[in-house]
Amino acid sequence: MAVELWLVRHGQAAFATGDYDRLTALGWDQARWLGEHLATRGLTFDRIVAGTLRRQQETAEALAGQIGGSVETVPGLEEYNPADILLAHGSAPHQTEDRRGHFRALRAALIAWSEGRLDGVAEPFDAFAARIQAAIADLTNVCQGRILAATSGGVIGYVVGTALGANGARMVDLNLQARNSSVTRLIVTRQAMILNMFNAIPHLEHPDRASAETYS
Repeated sequence: MAVELWLVRHGQAAFATGDYDRLTALGWDQARWLGEHLATRGLTFDRIVAGTLRRQQETAEALAGQIGGSVETVPGLEEYNPADILLAHGSAPHQTEDRRGHFRALRAALIAWSEGRLDGVAEPFDAFAARIQAAIADLTNVCQGRILAATSGGVIGYVVGTALGANGARMVDLNLQARNSSVTRLIVTRQAMILNMFNAIPHLEHPDRASAETYS
């Protein structure tokens, strides 16, 4: 029997404020709008889960407020530590107003990390991958039906990359393409994990939400 695993990237977080791990007002709106869209479609979920990070929890709470249900915390769905990875790569570890420069440096650092070329990182890429694999296995082994998981771009990039057989650099690119509050859907069976939808934002495809598509 297959499991539908819906991975939702958290809503817009407070980039370059010194407190990234919280949703902005727009981030809350993005998550609520997605919940309204799912509720309008009549979709129900057997479980709604989130990693331990505040921005993941807030996203799940906003979704659950629209579609009903309670939020479970599932350790293992947290993002990597970008500051730690940037520092190990010799780049400034803090977010700045120069978004292009920040993400250019982050991409280079993440690729080096994914290829095992960084020393002194608290969580090597292999450990990051192992905890995600364990969290996804626990979710899909215990529950049949439909699961919604609020998580982060790095987790989504890794899961999608694994389903597609992509290398580390491609996983990083998938990660950095993940839009805030976007939906990625996979069909998980005992034999395979199949990508069914990636990075979708149907809830933002309205004329009055043209400026609501964000990546941070």
